[in-house]
Amino acid sequence: MKIQPQYDVVIAGGGLSGLCLAIQLERAHPGIRVLVAEKTEHPAPEAAHKVGESSVEVASHYFTKTLGLSDLLDNQLPKFGLRFFMQHGENVDIAARLECGPSHYLDVPSFQIDRGSFENELARRARQAGIHFADRCPVGKIELGSGGRDHRVQLKLSTGHIWVDCRWVVDASGRTALLKKSLDLGRSNRHQVNAAWFRFDAAIDIDDWSQNPEWRTRHRVSRRLSTNHLLGEGYWVWLIPLPNDRTSIGIVVDDHLHPFSRLSNFEKALAWLDQHEPQCANVVREHLHRRMDFRALKNYSHDVKQALSAERWCITGDAGLFVDPFYSPGSDFIGIANGFVTDLIRRDLDGEPIDGLAETYDQTFRSIGRTFLVTYHRQYTLMGNPRVMVLKIVWDFVMYWGGIALLFCHDRMHDPDFMKRSQPMLHGFATANVRMQAFFRTWHSFSKEEPPVPVQSFVDYAEIPFLAKLNRELLLETDDEAVLTLLENNVRLARELQIEIVAEASRHNAKLPPGVTLPTTNHLAEVFARLYSEGSV
Repeated sequence: MKIQPQYDVVIAGGGLSGLCLAIQLERAHPGIRVLVAEKTEHPAPEAAHKVGESSVEVASHYFTKTLGLSDLLDNQLPKFGLRFFMQHGENVDIAARLECGPSHYLDVPSFQIDRGSFENELARRARQAGIHFADRCPVGKIELGSGGRDHRVQLKLSTGHIWVDCRWVVDASGRTALLKKSLDLGRSNRHQVNAAWFRFDAAIDIDDWSQNPEWRTRHRVSRRLSTNHLLGEGYWVWLIPLPNDRTSIGIVVDDHLHPFSRLSNFEKALAWLDQHEPQCANVVREHLHRRMDFRALKNYSHDVKQALSAERWCITGDAGLFVDPFYSPGSDFIGIANGFVTDLIRRDLDGEPIDGLAETYDQTFRSIGRTFLVTYHRQYTLMGNPRVMVLKIVWDFVMYWGGIALLFCHDRMHDPDFMKRSQPMLHGFATANVRMQAFFRTWHSFSKEEPPVPVQSFVDYAEIPFLAKLNRELLLETDDEAVLTLLENNVRLARELQIEIVAEASRHNAKLPPGVTLPTTNHLAEVFARLYSEGSV
């Protein structure tokens, strides 16, 4: 497909964010002229070494409903939820660790994605839809037009450099961050975290880590299909299954507690596992001959001063902001950002003014990033506290399914009029979340004298009624008034949970001040019983 001198949109970067955006633009505005310029060669290798294999509910809605890729996801692994194993002693027996996860699939599907095969198919479908996809075509310079003039984009081809003109330019270049760097839009978010990850050409099944018959038969579905998290103070380790019997393993750490120098190469990362997750380290050693790759990344969390502009440029994906991989929100942010970008471009090409809307969308998107940051910043130390962390996980699910996911899965997030009406409820969520995350830190600092969590305890969040209801409601087809009512109900639920958690923690910990308000609900009674009982439950 020959590169043309003029396009409506040039997208710099043909990874997940750029290809999804191109397909979304064509669906929203058939006939749109789009060029996706990707620096690497296609097709990409299967099991390409990228973060983002694990998707959750917002991303699943984006891939299936917004982009119409349900058949493509049939070739990926069905995800058995997020699963967490809390710290216990020296972490040598997985069956002794408190487990928090689902015993069965919840209503909204999610997937474990092989990014290589997935992006190859996205590129094929983009070309099939008439989108110009050029691989081995890195973007050099971007010259932004002013006063309504087109932008100019330099493409570095094997035959030389050429320039193309476009009305819109979108930076989806990942950490190359072309526009963010050239416009000096980078911003620190104070969340200093590091990661190292590697993959094996082998199916590592966490169910094989124990011969305890009760533990092995706890679930009908293999735990391998979950995104499994091994938690300890200041860190978590992921185990993610990939298609074709491959496995991704990653270590994510708070830099203050676990310096990057201890993870900077595979040998150091394995030594780190020996110290903190010896059972996992032993499994890694068993599969050393099947290791495929390794990558380490320092201070991966980053922010952006502006991502969407009425001057007809936008930034999406990792080129803009990335908060944290815990809870697997990376593809969620791609879907959210691409929705704002698509709506701005569609309206502009239809002749609508976008000046005020671009500012609103930009502020909304970056506000969502700041809201997510509260969940992670200064919270990694809690990961070594099983009781506090389980209740934080439950709370964080309520914040996600009850707020952001509800808006996105009901296709309201990119409706400016509806979002304006929902502001009081969203403010209620944000306020409650800031207070609860601070309380979790306070509780953790005073919790050393509390009795240990029961050995082999299991918190089955799929059987917590209010969580199952929140997940199920993501699939409802409702009008604006019904969605607003759901948001109001969910804010009320969050406040009730806040009262219950504070009261229960204060009841068991004399150093905590008693709750100001006594609980009138018992949503968490079963969870409290599993966290405070003296025997295995």
